[in-house]
Amino acid sequence: MVRKRPHKLRYESVISTDGYFDNYGDWIQGEEVKEIVILSCRADVNVSGRTVPNNQGHDFVYSYEIFLDKIPDSLARNMKIDILEGSKLILTGEIIMPFEYQEHCRVWV
Repeated sequence: MVRKRPHKLRYESVISTDGYFDNYGDWIQGEEVKEIVILSCRADVNVSGRTVPNNQGHDFVYSYEIFLDKIPDSLARNMKIDILEGSKLILTGEIIMPFEYQEHCRVWV
C-alpha cells in the first residue's frame, strides 16, 4: 500500500505569554512555553539540483521538498526541523520557504 504522507516533520514551537502587572503593581514577566509538534508529510530529495525562487526573487537550490496538508502558523521560515521515517532521522535542516497552495502545502529545506 502506498502512503500519501510516509514521513514525520518534527519541530519545536515556542509560545510566549505576555507579562502583566499583579494586584500589587509588580511586573510579572511572561513565560515561554515550548512544545514539540509532529506533522505527517512526504519528503522528496532534490537529486537533480532544481531551484526555486524565494520571496526576494533569488533562486536557491533546495535539498528537500516537503509536502504537507496544511502549514501551521507556528511553522515559519528559518526554523530548525527534523524529518523522520519511522523512528529513523533522515534530515535535519532549516526551512527556506513555506508556500500554501489550494490542495496542498510545500516547504523547501
